[in-house]
Amino acid sequence: MKLAKVIGRVVLSRKDKALPNGFLAILSPLGRAEIRAGGASAGSGFCAVAFDPHGAAAGDTVAYVEGAEASAPFDSPAPVDAYCAGIVEKINIYNDK
Repeated sequence: MKLAKVIGRVVLSRKDKALPNGFLAILSPLGRAEIRAGGASAGSGFCAVAFDPHGAAAGDTVAYVEGAEASAPFDSPAPVDAYCAGIVEKINIYNDK
């Protein structure tokens, strides 16, 4: 699982019927430095698009997965390779060196 900052949403004119209700969030993955800084800024410039059933807003930090694990929450096969597992409320870092 990785952490990312939501920087936007993709608006679809049509969607695959296999996808339930939700959004496609544009994510900027957070590295160690951004996480230590409290996720105040977006990551390195690389972006990912992830299915978001939770409705995360721009600026929210989310936990997401990529690859085969991204389709695990769906009852039937879905065309998803990134999935927002949850909206992060707080991050505590202990003994970070």
